[in-house]
Amino acid sequence: MTTNNKYDALVIGGGIAGQEAALNLADMDYKVLLVEKELSIGGKMIQLSKVFPTLDCAACITTPKMSETARHGNIKVMLNSTVKEIQKHNGAFTVKVNHGARYVKPEACTGCQQCEFACPEVRPDDYNTHLAGRKVAYIPFSLANPRIAAIDRNGTSAPCISACPGGVKPYGYVSLVRNGQYEEAMNLHLEDIPLPGSLGRACYAPCQGECTRGNLEGAVDIRRIKRFFAEQYYNKFPEPPTREINANTNKRVAIIGSGPAGLTAAYHLALKGHKVKIFEAAPKAGGMLMLTLPEYRLPKTVVERDIKNITSLGVEIECNKRVENITELKQQGFDAVFVAVGTHQSSKMHIEGENLEGVEGCLDFLRNVNIGERYNLTGKRVIVVGGGNTAIDASRTALRLGAEQVTVVYRRSREEMPCFAPEIKEAEEEGVKIDILCNPIRFIGQNGKVSKVELVSMKLGEPDASGRRSPIPIEGSNYLVNADLVIEAVGLQPSTQPFANELELAKGGTIKVNGKTFQTNIPYIFAGGDSVSGASTIIEAAGQGKKAAFYIDKYLNGLDIDTFEFDEKLPAADKNEVIAKRHPALKKPVNDTYRKPAERVKDFNDVEHTLTEQQAKESAERCLDCSNCRECHQCKTACPADAIDFGQKDELITVDAKTVIVSTGFKLFKPEHKPQYGYGIYPNVIDAMQMDRLIAPTRPFNNVLRPGDGKIPDKIAYILCTGSRDSSLENAMACSGECSNNPICSQICCMYSIKQAQLLMGALPMADITIYYMDIRAFGKGYDEFFQEAKSMGVNFVKGRIAKIFPKDQPNGDLILRYEDVTTGKLKESKHDLVVLSVGVLPNSSISRVFSNATLELDEQKFIKQIDELVNPAQTSIPGVFVAGTASGPKDIPDSILSAGTAAAEAASYINTLTH
Repeated sequence: MTTNNKYDALVIGGGIAGQEAALNLADMDYKVLLVEKELSIGGKMIQLSKVFPTLDCAACITTPKMSETARHGNIKVMLNSTVKEIQKHNGAFTVKVNHGARYVKPEACTGCQQCEFACPEVRPDDYNTHLAGRKVAYIPFSLANPRIAAIDRNGTSAPCISACPGGVKPYGYVSLVRNGQYEEAMNLHLEDIPLPGSLGRACYAPCQGECTRGNLEGAVDIRRIKRFFAEQYYNKFPEPPTREINANTNKRVAIIGSGPAGLTAAYHLALKGHKVKIFEAAPKAGGMLMLTLPEYRLPKTVVERDIKNITSLGVEIECNKRVENITELKQQGFDAVFVAVGTHQSSKMHIEGENLEGVEGCLDFLRNVNIGERYNLTGKRVIVVGGGNTAIDASRTALRLGAEQVTVVYRRSREEMPCFAPEIKEAEEEGVKIDILCNPIRFIGQNGKVSKVELVSMKLGEPDASGRRSPIPIEGSNYLVNADLVIEAVGLQPSTQPFANELELAKGGTIKVNGKTFQTNIPYIFAGGDSVSGASTIIEAAGQGKKAAFYIDKYLNGLDIDTFEFDEKLPAADKNEVIAKRHPALKKPVNDTYRKPAERVKDFNDVEHTLTEQQAKESAERCLDCSNCRECHQCKTACPADAIDFGQKDELITVDAKTVIVSTGFKLFKPEHKPQYGYGIYPNVIDAMQMDRLIAPTRPFNNVLRPGDGKIPDKIAYILCTGSRDSSLENAMACSGECSNNPICSQICCMYSIKQAQLLMGALPMADITIYYMDIRAFGKGYDEFFQEAKSMGVNFVKGRIAKIFPKDQPNGDLILRYEDVTTGKLKESKHDLVVLSVGVLPNSSISRVFSNATLELDEQKFIKQIDELVNPAQTSIPGVFVAGTASGPKDIPDSILSAGTAAAEAASYINTLTH
C-alpha cells in the first residue's frame, strides 16, 4: 500500500464520531488520515435498525456520511488497520500503523460477490452478531463503504500448508475432495506444482507429518488423497486441457535438467508467457522420477502424464543433450538459464576392492533397471551399503529381480537411518534384512569379481556435524559375508562439475546461489533443486523450481528482484488450540491399501492400491479445518477481475500527524459474564445488538425470528442494565477487565430497548413485550415522551430484579424468568419465548497503551479522561490529542456528533498553534 506519510490530523476510529471529526477538519482544508480497524467505516451505527427517539433509519443517516467521508479529497481512509505506536515529538506525532492484508486488490475489486458465492467455508458473521453466517471470502455487509471483498485468513495457515516446501495447499485440496470437487482439487494443485501424479505416489508428505490429527489417532492421509484425485483427473484427461497462458513476452529461458526442479520452473515460466526449452542429458525426461525411482513406487506412465502438464504449455524438451557450457546458451539467444542438474552421481567409499566387477553405485543400478536392461539376480546374494531412501529402493528392487538374499548394512543405529520409516517397514515386510552398526572396510574378489565383503562392527560415539552420533569401529570385530553384488548407496553428488569454470561452487560441489532469489554469481544464470541443496525430496526440489521461476520472471521483466518477496504462507495454526476448540471425535484413518508383501515382491506393479472414492472422502472428512481459510482458491478462480491476491502481507506504515483525535468508541458488555442469565447456554437468550439486527431493514432473515428454532416470538422480555449499574459481577465470577464491576449508567440502554419495543410492536402487533427494569433514564430530548408512547402502545414495564433465567420444563425452547417484583417484594416467575439482554457500555481503553512517550490518562471508569470537561471538553492529558464520541464515556448519537465537532475545532486550533 502506498500512502502519503504526512497529515495534519490522525483520526482513530471510523464510527459516527470519527467520520464527523474527519469531515469537519477536511472541510477546513486539513489533510486527514482516518484509521479504522474494520473493513468498512460505519462503526456500530451501521448495524442499528432505527435511532431514538425519532425512529429514523440509522442506515439512511449514516451511509451518506460514510460516502462523504470515503470520497472527500482531504481524507485518506486506511481500513483493516490498527495503530501500534504513537510518539510525540516537538508538539507533533509520529504514528506506526499496521495495515492488515485484505488479500483483495481494492483497485480491482468490483464488489460483484462472485468470490463470496464460490467460497465453500462459512463463518459467524460479526455484522449480524453471529445470528447468521458469512463466507470466508466476503463483503463485510451490503452497505459497506468501500464495497470491497476480503479474505478472512485470520493470520494463520493450516499446519499442513505451512509444512509443504512446494507451497501446495493440502488443506485446500483435502476440503475440495471432501466436497466431491476432484477437478478443482487438481487445478488447485496445478497452481503450485505440476507433478501431482508423482507426488501422490512418491512424496514423503511433510504436510502429513504436521497434520493436527497426528496428535490424536493418526494424520489425515493427505498423500493418498492426492493420488486419488490425480488418478481421477488423468483418467478423465489423458491429454491436459488447455490452460490460459500470459501473452508471449519474447523472452527465452534455457533449463538444464528435467527433474522436479527443472520441470516446475519450466511450467511456471511458460505460464508467464516465456519461451522455455529444457535440455536433458538422459534419454528420457523426468530426472530422478524417471531414472531412479523404482516402478513399484512410481509407474513411469504417471511420470510421463505429469510431464505433459509442462509440455502442453509449449515447453520443449530435448533429451540426450548434455550441456557443459552455459555461455553458449546465452550466445544462442537465451535470456536466462536455470541450472537444475540434480545429484546423479553416486558417492564412493574409497576402500579396497571397490573397482571389482559386481560393485556398483546405487544410481547406476536403479537407472539400468528403469531405462536399461534389467538384471537377473536369481539366487544371488546382494549387499546394499547405506541407510537412505535410495539404499532401500535398491534393496527392494533387487528382491524383485530374483535375489535370494538382500541385506542392507548401515554403520549407525536404526533410529539414525535417514530413510523414511515407512519405507524401511515395507522393505522388511518384503524380506530385506537390515544389519545395523556395521560397515564394509574391504571388498574381496575372485577372478576379478566380488565374492565377499569384510565388515567391521561399530559403536556410536559423540554426535558429529550432522547431529547424529559418530560411528566408531570396534577393534578386532571384523567378519566376512558372502556377496554376489554390492550396491553402494552412501551418498549422492551434484552433477555440476562441467560448470566449475563458469559458476561458483561450494565445497561439496553444489552451486552457490543467493538464498532468496536463487541467482548465481552470473546475473542471468539461476540454479535450484538438488544441484544447490544437495540430495533432497521431490517436493523440496519442485518448490525451489517454483521459487526460482518467480525470480527469473522478475529478472526477465527488468525488475530489481531483491525487492520482491515470494512466500505467501502465514504462520501455522497452533495445533493444541485447534484441538481444544474443535473437541474432535476420534476417527480412525482409512486402512492401508498395500498389496500383500509376498505378492508385491514378485513384480514391479504398484505396491499399494489407490483409495476408492468412498475411502478418499472418509479420509478427507477427518480433516480438522485447522485454519480459518481453506486456501482452496475457489474465490480466486471465480473472480472475474483477477482481484484476489494471496500474496498480500501486513504492512507497518509510519506517518506524521500534527494532531490526533481518538474516537475509538465503546465496547458492549459480554452477557456471558452474567451466567445466571443463560446467554450462550440457551439459544433464545440474545443481547440487544442482536435484536437490533433482527429488526433492521438489512436483517439476516425475512422476519423477526428467534435463533433457537426460527419461530416468530410472541412473548418477548427485555432485561435492562445487564452489565451496567452492577457492582455484583465480581461476586459471581473471579474476573477482571470486561467482567469487573461496572457501577455507571450506560445512558443509552433504556432508550434503545424502548426503541426496539416500539419497532417490535409494529413488526409483531400480536406480541407481548415486557421490559424488566430498576430505573428508566428518559429525561430531555423527547426521551420521556418516547417512554410514555411505548407504554401507551402496550409495552409492559415491570420494576423487578432478575435472579435467574432457566428453561424449566420447557422443551420448546421457552424460558422462565425468576425475579423479585420490587413494588411488592415478592418472588415471581414468568414465561417468555425470547429474552433480550440490554447490555451496558464498557470503555474501549486499549488505545491508551499505544502512546509510548506520553501518558493518555483514563478516568475512574477507564474511559479516556477529559481534562476540562466543561470548558475544553475534548482535551486529554496529552496536548494535541483530543477525544470524540463514546471513547470518553457513554453518549447517544447526537451527543457523539456534538463531541466530534468539538474535538475537530480543538484539533484545528492546535494545528494553527503549531503552524504559527
